[in-house]
Amino acid sequence: MRSESFKIRNGIASVVRIIHDFRERLDVRQKLYFNLLLLLLLLPIFGFLFGSFIKKGLLLIFIFYWSAVVIYDLTRAYNIIYSHLVGKALLLLGFTLCTNVALSIAGIVVNDITTVSPSNFPHAVILISIGVIPMIIAIVMLLMYFAILVTSSLWALFVLLYDHGFKTFIFPEYDVRKKKFLHKTTRLVQILSISLYCVYVYSFFQNTLNEYSNFLYKNSKSFIYTFEMYSKSPCKDIPEGKVAFIGDDKILHAKRNGEIMTFKIYTCDYKTN
Repeated sequence: MRSESFKIRNGIASVVRIIHDFRERLDVRQKLYFNLLLLLLLLPIFGFLFGSFIKKGLLLIFIFYWSAVVIYDLTRAYNIIYSHLVGKALLLLGFTLCTNVALSIAGIVVNDITTVSPSNFPHAVILISIGVIPMIIAIVMLLMYFAILVTSSLWALFVLLYDHGFKTFIFPEYDVRKKKFLHKTTRLVQILSISLYCVYVYSFFQNTLNEYSNFLYKNSKSFIYTFEMYSKSPCKDIPEGKVAFIGDDKILHAKRNGEIMTFKIYTCDYKTN
């Protein structure tokens, strides 16, 4: 029995040593993916041994770690794109487009709540546009997924192609001497990971879209009522509540009853005294 247990311990030690030696050959990015795959393998094992509670906790750790790995990769890609003039122009165009889309959606939300021009509530528009960022991220993730899907054949051709002369001709900065350990496998795992993460983020947002929209509308109403409207006005016969001046002798009146807020436009009849 002792000899068998000794053999088992030696076998486990040998496996651990092999894994350790293999991991030491990896660079930082490869180690991140190695740890990610290790977590993925541990999910069913821990779920079987310790139950669903531990499995859920490990799943959350996996998702956070996966997010960190993808952000690390995207940050490196951003730096590479930003290092070129054309890349700077594309990034500027993308940021400008996303900003305008966010502001436009925020304006629609403000108009839907108050029925007046969003320009009357500039602070609310800015704040709501920040709240729209998760929607923009989900859309960007979907676009990234389709971009990877469309160009996947080109990436696969470049990664799997053994003609380094052709690669150098297409990409003059490509240097075969700079190839890393498990270079092709790393690239394929990297592309697969980012693609699946994009699908996961978009699917997650799709499933929580209604709840998030309700959250956004509820807090937008509260912000407009609290910070963009006033308790006093020079108008006569205005019901109790708060008002916002919207021009042309018009005011927007808001009344709060618990968590319910109603908005209505009144014509201002100015007080004479």
